[in-house]
Amino acid sequence: MKRIVVLAHSLGIRKLELPGLLSELTSQGLIQHTQTDVAVLGVTQASLLEHAANIFASQNPTGLEHAAVELAEIGSHTPVRREDCEEELSDKYQLSAVQRNDLFQQSEQIGFSDYEGDGTDRLYFNGALFKRDQASKAMHLLGSLSESERERIIQADALLEKCGCMQSGALKRVLGDELWRKLHQIAYFEVSVVSNEAGQTEFVTKPEAISKFIPNGLADMLDDAKALAASLTYGIVKSHSARGRIQDPLTLMNALINRGYVEGWANALRQDYKVLERRGVVTVTTSDAGHRLTLEKPEVGKMARELILRGDASAAAAEVIVGASAASYSGPESARLAERKKPVTTASSDISNSLNILRKK
Repeated sequence: MKRIVVLAHSLGIRKLELPGLLSELTSQGLIQHTQTDVAVLGVTQASLLEHAANIFASQNPTGLEHAAVELAEIGSHTPVRREDCEEELSDKYQLSAVQRNDLFQQSEQIGFSDYEGDGTDRLYFNGALFKRDQASKAMHLLGSLSESERERIIQADALLEKCGCMQSGALKRVLGDELWRKLHQIAYFEVSVVSNEAGQTEFVTKPEAISKFIPNGLADMLDDAKALAASLTYGIVKSHSARGRIQDPLTLMNALINRGYVEGWANALRQDYKVLERRGVVTVTTSDAGHRLTLEKPEVGKMARELILRGDASAAAAEVIVGASAASYSGPESARLAERKKPVTTASSDISNSLNILRKK
């Protein structure tokens, strides 16, 4: 239960909210829990969206809540002006004038939708914008830019075609700071941040690098895979040999996926995967052979491996949906929001306490 509390905190769930959420999951038959332990009953990454939809429907959602979901969905396809969708949503869900204002204000405050501009011309969109129909949307975007900006974007895209996950500095040098900020904020690129004793390093992926063939309901798993890919890429290109530079990425990742863990005395095993520990993707413990990094979500490891080694994790992602027979099928929101508004940094002591709890077996 201590582990559950820490994971909930990392997701922004308040301590007093947790008992109610656990009770709801129990009533849905998804978990069993006591005061000390929680057992998950057959829930998979691929079924998360279906379970979430069932829980939402069981709560008898109001018209305002349905409208908030639809506004977010509309904004994931294309930016939409308030005046172009307000009346339709209001009529469809029978919203009063007060509820209509609440719809847009609460969507902005909670973060269901991002926005730019003022008044009725305010545009609503979200970080899923380039995860669908990326090519056609990119064409529209390129058409609105100068010739110099278009050339720089094409160069940056070509770099990411060769390498599925790379340091942001290389792209920033190609794009320039102003164009980089513009593209990052609208989620044309996705950025994962690896933090360790040496500081923070940003790694970039394309939004569609994993999500071409799978539904957006697996967004959390996609973010996990991109975060793992970023941490592993750090070990390949940035970490020095004394702390545990990854010399053979394929061998290490195969061991992590097939055996379930890697271990040794390299400090990198304890330092480079903190965010992933807090997300429940890996656990770090100590054994007689050194620090042990255990992969808790094998499907996430497969996607990260494909993204790093081949620049495209669609095949591994498709396996989650349709099984291993899909092998013939040919990164993150928090960093984008940080570009738009700087968050309060988590205290180092809080992170250490959280990791200590997560590392206990």
